[in-house]
Amino acid sequence: MQFLPIADRELRVAAHQPRTWWRRVLTTTVGLALFAFMFAVLGRFRGLLFIGRELFSALSWVGMIYALLAGPLTAADCLSRERRDGTLGLLFLTDLQSYDVVLGKMAAASLRIALDLTAVLPLAAIPILMGGVSLTQLAVVALAMVTIMFLSLAIGTCASALSSSGRSSLAVTLGVLFFLTVGLELLGDAIPIHGWAAPWFYMLCPSSLMASCVGGVLRAHRWWFWLNMGGIHLFSWICLVIAAWRTRNSWRDLPASARASRWNARFEVWRKGSATSRQAWRRLTMNRSPVGWLEGRDRLQHRMLWGSILVAAIAGAITHLLAPGKWPDEECVVLWPILSYYVLCVWIAIQAPRRLADDKESGVLELLLCTPVKPAEIVRGCMMILRRRFGRALLALLVLDAVLGMAHFSEHGGWHHFREGPLWQLALSALVVAPVQAYSMARIGIYEGLVQTTSLRAAFMTAWNAGLLPWITWLGVMLGLEASQRYLRIPARLTDNLAFGAWASVQLLVCTLCLTYASCRLRWSFRSLAAQTVGTRWWKRWLPGRR
Repeated sequence: MQFLPIADRELRVAAHQPRTWWRRVLTTTVGLALFAFMFAVLGRFRGLLFIGRELFSALSWVGMIYALLAGPLTAADCLSRERRDGTLGLLFLTDLQSYDVVLGKMAAASLRIALDLTAVLPLAAIPILMGGVSLTQLAVVALAMVTIMFLSLAIGTCASALSSSGRSSLAVTLGVLFFLTVGLELLGDAIPIHGWAAPWFYMLCPSSLMASCVGGVLRAHRWWFWLNMGGIHLFSWICLVIAAWRTRNSWRDLPASARASRWNARFEVWRKGSATSRQAWRRLTMNRSPVGWLEGRDRLQHRMLWGSILVAAIAGAITHLLAPGKWPDEECVVLWPILSYYVLCVWIAIQAPRRLADDKESGVLELLLCTPVKPAEIVRGCMMILRRRFGRALLALLVLDAVLGMAHFSEHGGWHHFREGPLWQLALSALVVAPVQAYSMARIGIYEGLVQTTSLRAAFMTAWNAGLLPWITWLGVMLGLEASQRYLRIPARLTDNLAFGAWASVQLLVCTLCLTYASCRLRWSFRSLAAQTVGTRWWKRWLPGRR
């Protein structure tokens, strides 16, 4: 038998799909747009040597982010989907071993991301012609991207092997990658960690690996780079070994032991509450919204969210008390709201389509529509629980950001520093853009859960419509403004205030348009959308073969 037959079969199937190759065109187009935008912005201030270094650094960081998304986008549901469909046990009726299944699925999942990175890699080589970047540095960055992609795929495959739910494996993959990439950096800055302990502390950090490639650390401390590479590879192979061990026995329906049953019962009580609290919740919400009562019984997400906010608040308070004159600095005041709001938006995008997508896949939604419950009541119940679960958390983040800003301004020059710097723009986005985007994520997520085939695909489409599409639109607007100023001789000058105003306007406009479309479809076409088996978009009606 040939080596990794599942990988061979999956790669052949993916190679025959036209979207596999159209993704390369789309990725290259976005990379060229980003390259042109940064070249136009940086070209007004410095020479080609500086522009080449900055372009190479920016493209390297964007490539690292895209490599980190390999696990959540492709590998987070590769094994759990087989377990849900009941086909994983059929694979072990052949001569296949568990490592054949794990490595085959991971190799098949890595094809599209690998092709996209291969298409973008020549763009990172253009700064070599400008100067300031060597061929060795390009090779090291390419090696780091492959290593980071391998880490992301290994974590996604391991999470998929440990859980049969696609959402759970996606959440675990995103959480582990976020901790390794951002959490270790924040923890290292808060402690802080310097000297000989720093390389060992950051040995699992992908951002530290990329920083050593694009910065000057590689020339001064080459062993730091190889220690980081070795740590990431070791952790990745440990994840694959765990995935292979779990896959070997996960397809069997073995009865749980008495100890495991007791722990499962305790976890179920902690997750849904005691009998008294469940009865109180039933009396409170059953008459208002049966769907809200059904969706709100699970309190795990609610407690995890508030636990994360409480841990962040306690860690910030302790750090400020230990070093009141140094923390929080301006970098923390800027980065913390961005990270916290986007983590919350991703959480909403994962949870919003869950109820309708699962009910539609299992056929429960058709039975629910046969009852006196109206479609508007179903949507209202889902929104009620999302507001209860994430609305208060959003207000808590706003309060935490305000306290963080007050602590910073009280130690660094007072409120005139707020008026002179760019922080007022960030405060405006926190007050206006973040609530609109969070609400759009919830409403669009409900609509995507109704039209998509799986909840995982619905979460990706929600993040695309309300998260990535506004950024891509803003990039196109800024390129248009730069081109009109340069070639059409328009006297308007691109400033920081103009760029931020365009960003906020585009964010609000795109989210509002997508929100309006989703709300209209939920209101007027709920039953027809629930009867569809495959998600349909207006532009798909004109594709060949679709009638």
